[in-house]
Amino acid sequence: MRNASCLFLAILCLWGYFHAPAGEKAHQNKPVELHRSPIDIALLADGGLAVVANHGADSVSLVDLEQGKALAEKACGRKPVAVAVSADGRRVAVSNLWSGSLTLLALRDKSLEKIRDVPVGAFPRGLVFSSDGRSIFVALAGQDEVVKVEWTTGKVVQRFAAPREPRSVTLSADGKWLAAASSKSAQVRCWSLLTGKLHWERAIGDAFNLRGLAFTPEDDAVICAHVVRRDFPVTKENVEEGWVIDSRLTRLPLKADAVPGTWQIALDVKGRAVGDPHGLAFASSGRWLAVTGSGTQELLLLKADAIPWTGGDPGDFLHPRLHKDDTFRRIPLGGRPMAMAFQGKKEIAVIANYLLDAVQVVEVPMGRIVGTIPLGSPKAPGSARQGEALFYDARRSHNQWFSCHTCHVDGHTCGLNFDTLNDDSYGTPKLTPSLFNVTKTGPWTWHGRQKDLGAGVAKSFTTTMFGPKPTPEATAAMLAFLDTLTPPPHPQPAALRPAARRGEELFKEKAGCIRCHREPYYTSPGQYDVKLDAEGSPYKLWNPPSLLGLYDRAPYLHDGRAKTLDDVLRKHHTPEMLGGERLTEEERSDLKAFLLSL
Repeated sequence: MRNASCLFLAILCLWGYFHAPAGEKAHQNKPVELHRSPIDIALLADGGLAVVANHGADSVSLVDLEQGKALAEKACGRKPVAVAVSADGRRVAVSNLWSGSLTLLALRDKSLEKIRDVPVGAFPRGLVFSSDGRSIFVALAGQDEVVKVEWTTGKVVQRFAAPREPRSVTLSADGKWLAAASSKSAQVRCWSLLTGKLHWERAIGDAFNLRGLAFTPEDDAVICAHVVRRDFPVTKENVEEGWVIDSRLTRLPLKADAVPGTWQIALDVKGRAVGDPHGLAFASSGRWLAVTGSGTQELLLLKADAIPWTGGDPGDFLHPRLHKDDTFRRIPLGGRPMAMAFQGKKEIAVIANYLLDAVQVVEVPMGRIVGTIPLGSPKAPGSARQGEALFYDARRSHNQWFSCHTCHVDGHTCGLNFDTLNDDSYGTPKLTPSLFNVTKTGPWTWHGRQKDLGAGVAKSFTTTMFGPKPTPEATAAMLAFLDTLTPPPHPQPAALRPAARRGEELFKEKAGCIRCHREPYYTSPGQYDVKLDAEGSPYKLWNPPSLLGLYDRAPYLHDGRAKTLDDVLRKHHTPEMLGGERLTEEERSDLKAFLLSL
């Protein structure tokens, strides 16, 4: 089975290459007109050089921070999302989300030399080198595990279970402990690398979008940046009070028997919240803890020894103590600041700014930007790029609590319910739908009541985010951006699985799913009675969602009542309920295989 998995991954990598646009194949001749969209950054130990993963250009850049310029750019796989450098500064690894691979490079004489691409598994995200630089730990978001990959052979030599959707990984300074944050399960896990066993597993209540992750300088705890969902209707008053979404940091003690197991602080200020916290790092001195507010376009600076960690609920707003004596500061950066790191032993923060196509350098004690290093971009942003900037901008919401991205993560879904006015009623919370292929799958909303996507965009800005109504130009830009949102290549194409081929026949014939879920997007423009609860909404019929990417969409149905696809097919949405025939256990398994292959 392991060899078969490798074959699947190899085919996936070839598929991604031959189906990529021509410009993506000619990496070595990439025009500067591409947006680099830097998403992650790693610094060499002395802090003089930085390596940056360019999500928009399928490349990695080497940046000289002293000279303030990019020295080199090399191709990697599709949609790179993370980069790591070995402690000796000689090895670089990049995780390629859409290629299911790592790109391994050597750093020599201030230049990058590509060694090879290594298939590792579905949707690799965060990664970190072992302390000796001989292996790499990679979070496989599509396989719910963290794997250890040998540098010399490229083979996976160890696996750590990490449900659901591990994104961030970090290593303790002494190299003895590995931690990973899983975004959809709101769990952080810590393993002992001396024994290879799980040390602890802790849930962060009501958290989602777990992003920045770092050990404290003393290696006595792990810090995680994330947001929290409150279970209240999304009204303007509730948004203002922090009763919808909060931004927080959680501290998880390294001791396995620590009580309590989690401590928190709130980051939001009354009237001026922090949107979408992302990158997180400690200065080597241990004096500063820095966090990027990617949605509010800022760098948050906290004096580490003054943080009033709370064992219970920290409340919705920043602790009063942090308003005093310059212990909490906010540095405007613009764009979309993502990952960050501190430069050697200096109190200088270096940030990958996605929407500025640049690396920013901030002198922390003075709280000022001292350098902006361009990585390459078009002379002016096109309409889709302008829409992208709106999508990630939390300042468009009332008191800047959240952005479109907060719930529709990177254009997909966070997998949670929110009680908005999208169906013109409160008390009817709905699962956040994916926006992949959204411009091609109207009508919109779960009830299919919205026939004009532009009007739907305006409604979301004004009655969900309670921000200003977008101009016609802003709405057009948002539609242009939404039109770029497509799902990633499937990690296991249906053609490789006989069960999926049998399931396709059942889908079209015996189960009758094809009546509402028609190709190519496996949806249809109609509205149907699908025997679901009326649930108080003024709309009684339902529009079938697209089934593409179903493998990465749990939970299911309009309110997430079905935690698994088995729940859908056995309890809530069975073929016989909807005019199809009852399936045998074997047939149900085949139908599930087909649905998961879409």
